[in-house]
Amino acid sequence: MYLNQDVFLDTESARSLYHEVAAQLPIIDFHTHLPQQDIMDDHRFSDLWELWLKHDHYKWRLMRGCGIDEKFITGDASPWEKFHAFASIMPMSVGNPVHHWAHLELQRVFGIQSILSSDTAKDIWNNANQQLSSDPSLSVRGLLEKFNVELVCTTDDPTTDLSVHQQLADEQTAVTLPTFRPDLAMAVDKPEVFTQWILKLQTCTGQPINDFPGLLAALKSRHQAFHQVGCRLSDHGLPFCPNGYQPNTQDAQLNDIFTRATCGRTAATTTEQELFASAIMSHVAAWNTEQDWTMQLHLGPLRNVNTPMFEKIGPDSGFDTMGAWPQTQALVDFLAALKTQAALPRTIVYNLNPDESAAICCALQNFQDSSCPGKIQYGPAWWHLDHKRGIIEQLDLLMSLSALGTSVGMLTDSRSFTSYVRHEYFRRLLCGMIGRAVEAGEIPNETTHLNNLITDICYANAAKYFRWPQDTNVS
Repeated sequence: MYLNQDVFLDTESARSLYHEVAAQLPIIDFHTHLPQQDIMDDHRFSDLWELWLKHDHYKWRLMRGCGIDEKFITGDASPWEKFHAFASIMPMSVGNPVHHWAHLELQRVFGIQSILSSDTAKDIWNNANQQLSSDPSLSVRGLLEKFNVELVCTTDDPTTDLSVHQQLADEQTAVTLPTFRPDLAMAVDKPEVFTQWILKLQTCTGQPINDFPGLLAALKSRHQAFHQVGCRLSDHGLPFCPNGYQPNTQDAQLNDIFTRATCGRTAATTTEQELFASAIMSHVAAWNTEQDWTMQLHLGPLRNVNTPMFEKIGPDSGFDTMGAWPQTQALVDFLAALKTQAALPRTIVYNLNPDESAAICCALQNFQDSSCPGKIQYGPAWWHLDHKRGIIEQLDLLMSLSALGTSVGMLTDSRSFTSYVRHEYFRRLLCGMIGRAVEAGEIPNETTHLNNLITDICYANAAKYFRWPQDTNVS
C-alpha cells in the first residue's frame, strides 16, 4: 500500500524507533505562517479547497509546472474545479513531497486510502467535504489536537496587534506564541513600503519616529511587548547576512539613509541598505541576548522572480526560488561581529542554497559555547529543501560536522493546519536513517541511548532550547 505504516522504515531498528518512540511524541512547531485568528475562532473549513489549496504555494508551483492554467490555481474557477485540477496532476508528480504530504493528509485526517487522480477526485472531494461539515474534530483546534501539537509559533510583523495572542494565552488549546519578524524595518531600498510601515509602527507604539534612534526605540518597545505575551524568537528572512555596522560610529549615516527614504522617498543604494539592515539586525540580536530569545536566520531566497505574475498576484504566491549568493563568509562575519559585541544569542540558520550546506554547517561550529548544547543550529531542511533528499542531507551533515543529538528537529513553515504530516515525514526519515546505520554497525545498538536520541531530536530539545515561558508548561 502506498505510504503504508512502514514507509521509509526499511529496517527493524527503524520500525521500532518510529512506532515505539517518535510517533508518540508531541509536536512543537516553532516556525509557521498559520493565522492566529483562525486558532482563536476555531475556524471550520468549508471544503477541501479551503483547507488544502487556498493558501498553499507549494501546490500552486507544482500545478503550474504541470501546465495548469492560472484560472484553476489563483483565478476565478470554482473550488471544485481548482481541486479537480490539482488532483489531475498527481499521477505526474509521484515522488514529489507534495504528493507524499497530500496522501498522508488524506490518510491521517480523513482516513482516505485512495490515490488522488482525476478519476478519484470526485469521490475524495465528497468524502472529505462531508467529514469537514459533520465531524467536530476537524476544526482548527481539533486538527491541532489530532496531530498532538503542543506549541505553535506564528510569524508576526512588529506592528501586529497582539491582542489575539493575549486571548489565546487563556484558551484551552495548543500554546500559540508570536515570533518577532522585523524585515520591513530594513526596507530602505523600497521607500514607499518603508514609509508606510513606519507610519504603522508609529500608530502601534504611539510614539514619533523621526530618525534612526526613534526607529530603534519603537522597535525595542515592540520587542518588549512581544516578550510579555510569550514570544521567545525573532525571525529574519534575508538573501544573505548583512554586515558592516560599527556600533556608535555610524549614527549620522543611518539617520541620513532613514531621512532620504522617508522624507525624500529616495531608495537606499545596495551598500546603504546592507549597512542599515546590519544595524537593525545587530540591535535585535542584542535585545534577543538580553531577553534570552533565539534568533532565526532564513538565508538565501530570491523572491518574486516572475515580475508579471508578482505584479498580478502578489508575494508568497510560488514565484520565489533558491538564491545563488555566496553565504558562508557573510554569515561568519555577522556572527563574529555579534560575538565580539557579546550579543550572539542562540541562533538557528536555515539555508536555502544546497551548494553551501556543508560550508555553513561547518562554519557554525566555530561559534558554539557551553551555554547551551547546539547553541548555533544548522536548521531543519527548509522550503525548497524540505523533501526526502534535503532532509536526509541535513541530518547527514549534522552527523558529520556537528552533533546530531543537539538538533531541535523539524517545523512546518506552512499556512495549512494539516501540514503537520511533515513532522511525521521527518520523523520517519530520521528513524529510517538511524535504523540503517544501526544495522550496518555504524551506530551502537543501545536501546536506551537510541530512544533518547530520537526523543530529543523530535521533541525534547525544542522543549528546552527555546526557553519557553514557564506558564506554557513546555519544558
